Amino acid sequence: MASDEDLLEPDDLPPLTEWQEIVLKRLEMDILSGVTWQPSLDSDTTPTPPKFTAEARFEEVLLEVACWFLTADFKFIKVNAPETRLGMADVSKVAKPMMVAHYAGTEFAPTVKQHAGKILRICSEGEPLDPRMAFGIWSGKTYSAPGNSSPRLYRNFLWDKNSWSQPAYRQHQEAGDYGAVLPFLEFAIPDKGQRSILLDWVAWSLQNEASKPTWAILLFSEEKGTGKSTIGVVLEALFGTSNTAKIDGVGKLVATHNDRVLDKKLIIAEEVHISSKSKTGNALKDLITSDRTTVNPKYQATKTIPLKACYLFTTNHKPLWLEGGERRYYNIEMDHDGHAQGPRSEEFSEVVGGVYTQIKNPKRLSALYSALMSRELSPDFNPKSMRFEANATPIMRELQAQSGNEADETLEAILAEYCVSVIPSSDFKELVRYLNARNDNAVRNALVRLGWESMRLRWAKKQQRVWARKGLMVENNRIMSLDLAASYDGAVEKGFVWFPLEYFVKATWRSLKDTRLKPRFMSDAEFDLNCDLGDDGGNGPFLDSTTHRRYQTWKNDIEMLAGQPKFLKHVES
Repeated sequence: MASDEDLLEPDDLPPLTEWQEIVLKRLEMDILSGVTWQPSLDSDTTPTPPKFTAEARFEEVLLEVACWFLTADFKFIKVNAPETRLGMADVSKVAKPMMVAHYAGTEFAPTVKQHAGKILRICSEGEPLDPRMAFGIWSGKTYSAPGNSSPRLYRNFLWDKNSWSQPAYRQHQEAGDYGAVLPFLEFAIPDKGQRSILLDWVAWSLQNEASKPTWAILLFSEEKGTGKSTIGVVLEALFGTSNTAKIDGVGKLVATHNDRVLDKKLIIAEEVHISSKSKTGNALKDLITSDRTTVNPKYQATKTIPLKACYLFTTNHKPLWLEGGERRYYNIEMDHDGHAQGPRSEEFSEVVGGVYTQIKNPKRLSALYSALMSRELSPDFNPKSMRFEANATPIMRELQAQSGNEADETLEAILAEYCVSVIPSSDFKELVRYLNARNDNAVRNALVRLGWESMRLRWAKKQQRVWARKGLMVENNRIMSLDLAASYDGAVEKGFVWFPLEYFVKATWRSLKDTRLKPRFMSDAEFDLNCDLGDDGGNGPFLDSTTHRRYQTWKNDIEMLAGQPKFLKHVES
């Protein structure tokens, strides 16, 4: 066994060869897609060739080409152009030129020239045990998995399509600098508190790209030319044009076939009119707050997909249609004299021009991204609870004074703060007492208005009556929760979001019950989630409702795989 003195420091290791770089990149992509956990992929029985060989080059081309298409209903779907549907004859005419172009000028070019037809036949007609060795079967699901660069995600022996792609500017590593954006925001949003909340919201959404805030930004000004659209343009540049949906109004968001909008990370809707009491308003609330939704793609069966989008809305009309105290929209009134007809319009136009110049420069855009990624968020900022009392803007308080169902607002805020999605009916009385409600029915009616329903769930070896949010994903005594999974660093990004139901109730509802409904003196250790609940890794999260590999185990495996000395040893074996 090697002593500590024999181990090489990272700086002393020889650089990877070109072939090792290719193998490492392939391994990283397999890990990101999730296909690594397929039992037939056993690296111990199929050691990596130590260098370029004819067989190794053939296999690498085959693995690469197999990533380009998925199949469904006897059609071939181009992964990076999902609207494309090709027959067998057509895919041959497309895939072969793609191979030649992809490998032109590389050591793989002779392999492609000699074996293009054979590779295509294996990809399109083969039935290998290794799912990487042929065009995969598409599940019909397309959604955004921010931070994951694999265009395909292997789930339950089928391939999902990942609509997220990394913006090109992020290849640059620039020091943080807000540049022209900060003076623009100081002009467009004079109030420092509102400006801070907006920046915190954007920064958190970038820092936690695989998750989502559960409230949206609503920009309002009766005057035109106040910078609402410019803020949208900046956000589109930061999140990436291909990861953004820009729409007029909210009709497309709640339409029957809304899957191609909801598979984006950022959704910008202009000229909105949202009635919180209407069917459309309630549907939009669910999209803003929920982790998953059911979509109905054209010519396909309905699908359930995860929701990762953050929402920016703009309007030129005072949002009187919103209920007072509405906690899903942070309303910023952009009222300044630099608007289109204002006395400082020329000055403001110059400031706006500086912003457009900045975001068109990839390195300056990268600097803005770095500034937001390193931004320290305000203690009053909570992406899962807007905290109306602390952060409401003047127009929000004006609307609250005109309405005011305080009980609903208080209930929604406290449940969101603790990520509660399930409430045991046996604990219902304590919630009623905390809210000072007239009776049990008052709280039940409030939950119904907030989108909850009564149901039965099984845990602790018995059926239990509960109140739960509609659309809850519960399978095999496990529940999906992006919010709770976010407490495990990196778990959401990798898809580990399923928890044992009993543990989930303890981590959310029981935590709320013990700290708020039954206040008592507690030590700092008792407030720690893992300490308080005894989570030593035996409670998840899991990748789905059936797998047995927990995130903690997966993370340990990745750390072992990622070690360069071990990788080199593996490659050279």
